[in-house]
Amino acid sequence: MTHPICYELRIHIDDKSKDSLVEILHEFDEHNFVEGALDCDVEFEYDYDHISRDYYGELVRKVPVILYSEDLTHLQTLRSHLLIEALERKIPLNAEQMILQPIADQNWRESWRASFKPIDIAGQFAILPPWENPQDFPHPHKIVIDPGMAFGTGQHETTKLCLELLLECKPVPQTVFDVGTGSGILAIATAMLGSTEILGCDIDENSVHIAQVNARDNNIHNARFVSTPISDIEESNFELVFANIQMRPLTKIFGDIVGHTRPGGTIIVSGILSTEIDDFCDLVKSHFAIVKKVVTLGHWSGIVCERPISKKSEEI
Repeated sequence: MTHPICYELRIHIDDKSKDSLVEILHEFDEHNFVEGALDCDVEFEYDYDHISRDYYGELVRKVPVILYSEDLTHLQTLRSHLLIEALERKIPLNAEQMILQPIADQNWRESWRASFKPIDIAGQFAILPPWENPQDFPHPHKIVIDPGMAFGTGQHETTKLCLELLLECKPVPQTVFDVGTGSGILAIATAMLGSTEILGCDIDENSVHIAQVNARDNNIHNARFVSTPISDIEESNFELVFANIQMRPLTKIFGDIVGHTRPGGTIIVSGILSTEIDDFCDLVKSHFAIVKKVVTLGHWSGIVCERPISKKSEEI
């Protein structure tokens, strides 16, 4: 059988700048790319007995982002636009770092699948692409997420941090608000743990649709997703609020996040670089909230905050 020729745009960019590049790709309405991709030409046998092994860290080969397409002209145009945008935003990226070439394996759809491996979260969640068989995994909770559709497939450090911190919430919060829901993975996870009322919002209508599809495919029926800015959300008094959002947009909405959290409730924040911790703590304090815990993974931090019952509470 003859397969269509596929091309890959392989972007060698410093890991610290990867998320800025991903942000530009989303602005260009590019969603079918691989972060932390395995080389499609690398043969690799997945070991189901060691799901917690960091395959991405071992095999990423310093290629944070790869795009695949059968449309060569599209990738050529995209490369040009990315170079212009990177220059304007002072992102360290040049033409030599962007390699456009046909891939050796012409059955590229199967090769693309090979880039996505199951992900373990503390032995409790297995994040699976749709072609895996959930029965092969002993985890009590299996979340099936179609990779490449929206941010939040479990690959990124910030999503892993949110899920790990969620598992530490005892008892399980019953009302949950997921701000910037992306793929809906955090809302789905809380539902699997036993949360009863879940709301996810995202200003990207495409993400909201994808979150709805992912919830349906995971048999989650008590999570609602809306394409609405947080300032227009009427519901409040949530026991737990997620904000897997980068520092710059988070600065603008953190007051709203605190306002939607019930007194004594928990806020789990990720998307904060380790170098931004002090600035984030100042932001939390300015909104009369408390930093309870900080954990790191790679360059990123996950932070547990609390809205105190009274403004007289002090940060610990």
